[in-house]
This record gives sequence, C-alpha cells and structure tokens, in this order.
Amino acid sequence: PGIRRAAKWICRKRRGTGAEGLMPSGFSAEHLGPNDCYYWDDFWSIAGLHAASRLMNGSGDSRRGEELEQEAGELTACVNKSLQRVQESLGSAFMPAAPRRRMDSAAVGSLVAAYPLQVFDPHDLRITTTADFLLRNCLIDGALFHDISHSGLNPYLTLHLAQSLLRAGDHRSLLLMNRIAELASPTGQWAEAIHPRLGTGCMGDGQHVWAAAEWVMMVRNCFVREEEKECSLVLCSGLAPQWLAHGSQLSLGPTLTAFGPITVTVDVNADTITVSWSALWRTRPKKIEIALPFRQIITASPDRDSIRIDR
Repeated sequence: PGIRRAAKWICRKRRGTGAEGLMPSGFSAEHLGPNDCYYWDDFWSIAGLHAASRLMNGSGDSRRGEELEQEAGELTACVNKSLQRVQESLGSAFMPAAPRRRMDSAAVGSLVAAYPLQVFDPHDLRITTTADFLLRNCLIDGALFHDISHSGLNPYLTLHLAQSLLRAGDHRSLLLMNRIAELASPTGQWAEAIHPRLGTGCMGDGQHVWAAAEWVMMVRNCFVREEEKECSLVLCSGLAPQWLAHGSQLSLGPTLTAFGPITVTVDVNADTITVSWSALWRTRPKKIEIALPFRQIITASPDRDSIRIDR
C-alpha cells in the first residue's frame, strides 16, 4: 500500500505543474543549487515508477503494474522532449541540471540516468557528452570541483562521474577512483568537500557517510555490477592493471545482486588470470560478462563458475 501511494504521488505531482509533464520545482539534491525543476527528480521518479510496476506485477496487481509502466514511459517521453529542446539551445547533447540552466558542475546530477538508475544506455550520447563536459571543465587536480553550495573537491560526485564512466567501459574511471583514494584521510574517510589547496575538509561533514558509501559501491561495482535491461552480470570491469600483478589474489563477496548473492575471486599467475564466481542464484542472469579493463569482453554461460584468461 505504501508503494502504491508513493507511485500515485509521483503521478499527481507531475501533472498540472506547468512544467511540461516534468516533476515540479524543488530543492531536490542539496548539491544542485536553488529551487528549480531538476532532471534529477525526473530520473529518480522514472526509476521509481518502473520499480513500483515490477512490484505490483509481482504481487498480482498486473493492471496497476501496467498503468505505472505506462506512466514511466510518458514521463520518459517528456524528459526526452525537454532534453531535445535543451540540445537545440546549447548546440550539443548536454544534460544540464535543469531545462533552463546553463552547463555547470551540477550537471553531474543528471548522470543518475546512467548510474545508478540505468534509465539511459551507458553509451547514450547525452550521457557521454555530459561526462566529457565535466571532465574537461570541472576537474581540479583530477577530482570534480563543485562550485555550487559545496565549493570544494567533492568525493561522492567525483565517484558518480566515475561510475558512469565505468558502466560505459571508459577507463578514465580508474583515474578518478585513484584520485579519490589519494584524497582519503588517514582514517580512510572523506570530508563532504575538500579544499583544493589544503587537501583538508572545507564544507559539510568531516567524515561524510555518503562519500564512504559511494566508495564502497565503487569498489563493489569494479568487481560485479548488474545491467538490468540485459539481465546480465558484469564482472571485473574496474580492476586496474596494477592490481593484477603476478601472484595477486583479489576477491569480493558475498555481495547481493538482483540475481542473488555472489562472490567473485581473481587469481593471477605468470601466464593466466582466473576469474571465478560462487553464487546462490535466485534467478539466473541471461549472461555473465568478464570485462577486465583494456581487454576484450568475454561472455560466459551462467552455468559456469570460472574462466581462465591468458595474460
């Protein structure tokens, strides 16, 4: 019942607001800036409607599930129409934070369409163009400098950008991840914003839980992540080459996935890299991809539990 009410709230809020079918203005995520109609809210609402639809179908309410799926499609169409107008105005496939906003560091919020929500394909031109803008214009010393509200190097937003790159197979994600590791405090924590000259906290929490959680998610996704629309698991796509020295053994798990808990282990010797996995499948993925950086992707059957790769 709570999920039905939440989905109904989304449907009601995006109507009659004068916002062309988008979610109404609000403060949204605090790092985006002042009150506005943020794409962040639209993408989270789309993902929420899809999730609610799946849950309704799973509970036997297929009629309501179909209605919510249709609602998600209508909101997606409104977002696409709005972004098309933005593209015509800005002359490129950018996704600013809001329809009437110029491109700035808050555009990183629109990347939620790729990570974590998977509303857009990782190679969607709007995602890659926005990520390239941020990499060219908003980095200081290898980390995202967020000059709206936070005014410092932002660990969790840098990792949001890295996660979008990771999902697209863009190995610049490793550079961002390494830089955030370098900015960690001696106790393995990050301030909410970091002074670009001093390297110490300059805004918000001294030990920011969101940043720590985003780091955990980044490490997890380097080993195993889901592609929901393809019903697939992607293994090892963020393992940096320097981690794969002769004699290394890397492992992560058990970690929960949409298909059930899984543990991934990587053994490296002089001639081969062996990737193995142990899972308690609830539903089997359609395929498992082993996507070590700078190597060709290998597809394995879910019936297998390991694969050996020549170094």
